[in-house]
Amino acid sequence: MSNNNVYASYNGSQRGFTVRDFQLNQLSFASTDFDFHSIAAGPNDDVYLTSWNHIFHYDTNGTLIKDMKFPDGGIIYASVIVRGDRVYAAYEGSQLGVTVRDLNLNQLSFFNTGVKANGIAAGPNNDVFVAAGNHIYHYKTNGTLIKDMEFPISTINYTDVTVIGNRVYASYNGSQKGFTIRDMNLNQLSYTNTGFDINGIAAGPENDLYLASANHIYNYNTNGSLIKDMTFPDNRINYTGVSVIFTTLT
Repeated sequence: MSNNNVYASYNGSQRGFTVRDFQLNQLSFASTDFDFHSIAAGPNDDVYLTSWNHIFHYDTNGTLIKDMKFPDGGIIYASVIVRGDRVYAAYEGSQLGVTVRDLNLNQLSFFNTGVKANGIAAGPNNDVFVAAGNHIYHYKTNGTLIKDMEFPISTINYTDVTVIGNRVYASYNGSQKGFTIRDMNLNQLSYTNTGFDINGIAAGPENDLYLASANHIYNYNTNGSLIKDMTFPDNRINYTGVSVIFTTLT
C-alpha cells in the first residue's frame, strides 16, 4: 500500500496522521496522543513524524516503532524528510540546526545553522534545503552552506520546502501566500498565489503538488491550477504536514 500514497499529519480536535490516495480519498488513519509538526514517508510502509523534542517512527497502520526523544526538552523538531537510508530533521528552540540520522533514528551527524527552520528537504547530492523566514538555505549535509537565497521582501515567510527531480518547491505566507518553483540553484522559475496559509508542501508524481492548510489538503498542478480541494468536515482539524511516496516519476 505504501508505494503510491499521500500522508498528512494533523492536530487540533484530533491528533494523528491520515493515509490517502492521490485523489485524496482516505484509505486509513491513525490516532495518537501527540501534536505533530511534520510528517515524512519512509521506504518501508512507514512514516516519521516530529513532535516537540521527539521524532516518532510509525508503520502506516499506526503501530509505534520507535520514539526518539532528544534529551534537551528545549529542542523543537520543526520538519523531517527521508531520502534513501537517511532521515533529516531541522530543529529550533534551544539549538538551531539539522540532524542526520539512520532509519532507526540513531544520530549520525548534525550541524548548526543558526536559523529558526520551518521546513527541510533533501537534495540528490548529500545536500538539504532549509526554509526559514524569508530565506531558503542550501547546505551540504556536512554543514557547508552552498547558498543563502534571501527573498527581498522580509514579510515573506517560507513555511516548507520540497525537492523532486531538478526542482525546488517552497510554500510561503505572510504578506504573500502561495508557492514558488525554483531550480536547484534557487533561481525562481515561477510562482503561484493561493490566498491561504500553507503549513506543508510535497511534490507529487504527475507534475503536481500537495499542500496542507488548516482543515484542507489541496492538490495543485505546478502551473498553478487547482486539481482538488479536500476539505475535512471538522474545521477544528489542522493539517500540519504532508508527504508523498510513489514508485517512479513516470
